[in-house]
Amino acid sequence: MNKDADADNGYTEKKLRVLIVEDDEVNLLVISRLLEKKGYIVETAVNGQKALSILGNDMFDIVFMDISMPKIDGLALTRKMKRNSHTQNIPVVAMTTFASETFREKFLAEGLNGYLIKPIDPAKLYNIILQLTSTDCDNIDYNGLISRTGGDREFIRDIAIVFCNTSLEAVDEIKKSFDLQIIAELAHKLKGSAETVGATTVVGIAQEIKQATLQGDIEACHKACDDFDKTLNLFKQSLANWGIILHGAEK
Repeated sequence: MNKDADADNGYTEKKLRVLIVEDDEVNLLVISRLLEKKGYIVETAVNGQKALSILGNDMFDIVFMDISMPKIDGLALTRKMKRNSHTQNIPVVAMTTFASETFREKFLAEGLNGYLIKPIDPAKLYNIILQLTSTDCDNIDYNGLISRTGGDREFIRDIAIVFCNTSLEAVDEIKKSFDLQIIAELAHKLKGSAETVGATTVVGIAQEIKQATLQGDIEACHKACDDFDKTLNLFKQSLANWGIILHGAEK
């Protein structure tokens, strides 16, 4: 990743911190490598006692928890985390070979936030991180975006760059136009592409413009575009907080 480019575009990529609690060294190595490859900061613990020690001294964005461990199993460790004010809000994902719906319901009832079946599917691993660590829900429909892209970060980055560039062009045309039909068509196209990338605030602007065209109010159409650059920057920063920097998107 080009760090200079990140600094130039003004967006700060958040490096998520992940704790993996797993007593099987092979599984631990596989999951660690999968996450490190995506740029996550990974800490590991081979048992519950070690995990408690690590959690007492550091903060994490998400924890992946093996359920079947000696001495302190994953469920007992999760209960301890949920009773501790320092760790109670950290999402915890179960990793287990128990695949039945009964076990899934039991784990979720114990306070676990997610559930992965071993051997771990990389796509499901990445998806659940995106789902459980997303914070800017007012700016992005994360679940919809994950559903449409399979959680593929490169794919998300590519379509978001195209969206940012084409949406700026569309809004620029709207600002210059005094033809209500053309403005309505541009707003309709903008709304569709914004929905595809989950840019909820942009969807709102497009809807506002479309409503203004129905009322024949060209001034309101233009006014709705006034803060578009700011709105688009919020979308970009939300993606950056998610670990996705948009190289190639216009500022």
